[in-house]
Amino acid sequence: MSASAEPALSDFAQVVEPFRVMDILDRAQAAERAGRDIIHLEVGEPDFVTPRGVVSAGEIALAAGETRYTPAHGREKLRRAIAQDYRNRHAAEVDPERVVVTSGASAAILLALAAGVNPGEGVLLPDPGYACNRQFVAARGARPRPLVVSAEDAWQPTADAVAAAWSDTTRAVLLASPANPTGTCLSRETLAEIVAVVEARGGLVIMDEIYGQLVFGEPERSAAALH
Repeated sequence: MSASAEPALSDFAQVVEPFRVMDILDRAQAAERAGRDIIHLEVGEPDFVTPRGVVSAGEIALAAGETRYTPAHGREKLRRAIAQDYRNRHAAEVDPERVVVTSGASAAILLALAAGVNPGEGVLLPDPGYACNRQFVAARGARPRPLVVSAEDAWQPTADAVAAAWSDTTRAVLLASPANPTGTCLSRETLAEIVAVVEARGGLVIMDEIYGQLVFGEPERSAAALH
């Protein structure tokens, strides 16, 4: 009997591009191990270690045996605290039952796409934008649709651009404010206009606000405050 062949990778796995940032990180870390002094600008993390209070809280929880599964959506106390934070910072009324705790924004975006977008539907993505987003959309079986942005509009889409790019098969627009990699923010007026355009078409606005507290000057407004 001949040995069985290795199972083939999926079509998606065969065409997905590697995340170039992680390749750059690997090379930078290798240079550090070789003794070079490296300033890291490749991945989105701070240049300081995790605050001691966070580390201590983790140590206390582990020592107390907090090592088992949590509820699927996250602990109720944490979800209520997140909802209260949205009230305090954004005057946004968010039901704690709608809060889902994930291991980072990437997991949240994948879950949002799985919950709201069907295979074959289109998702508008600002271009330039976060390189992984189009792969997240493709992994869902949906179609990433680039929405070209320019310096004239602060590298952010306008409501008119979203309306013009929307088609019968479009389901959602995936935005970020502050954006990655440009760092620019959507104005409150433009964000409200885009939400109105998308809602009028029965679509979804998926908003990445992971850098929302790294804004200087006027505080960033969450899209959650528009509902």
